[in-house]
Amino acid sequence: MKKGLAGLVVGGAVAFVAYRSLSESRKEQLRQTARQTWTDLKENAIDYALLAEDTAEEFLDNADDYKESFQEKVQNTSDKLSTKKDEALSHFSNDNFDEQTASIREQLSSVTREQPEEDIVIDKTDTESDQD
Repeated sequence: MKKGLAGLVVGGAVAFVAYRSLSESRKEQLRQTARQTWTDLKENAIDYALLAEDTAEEFLDNADDYKESFQEKVQNTSDKLSTKKDEALSHFSNDNFDEQTASIREQLSSVTREQPEEDIVIDKTDTESDQD
């Protein structure tokens, strides 16, 4: 820290001596360059501040649109889910449920009747004992 401070003091002293050794016209050129650089820095800072303000304002305007769109989508999805839930509950609590499922029960019972009484079993141990 002390070396940095000492370097700053020595550098400032060298710059001061160099400035004093310049001619008046060169000093004026240096001052004009410094003023122009300072003016450019201020203008750039203002431009960036205005750009940031415009960007933030645009973001906030769009955020409201996105919020409304998102809320609409959530509401639509909620409505669809509620409708599907009501349909499912209505279907299971409907008085015709037994009538609607009668054909399915008939198909299942006919399939079980068509299957053979006994399954065919292939026992490999019987063939080995026959060869002995």
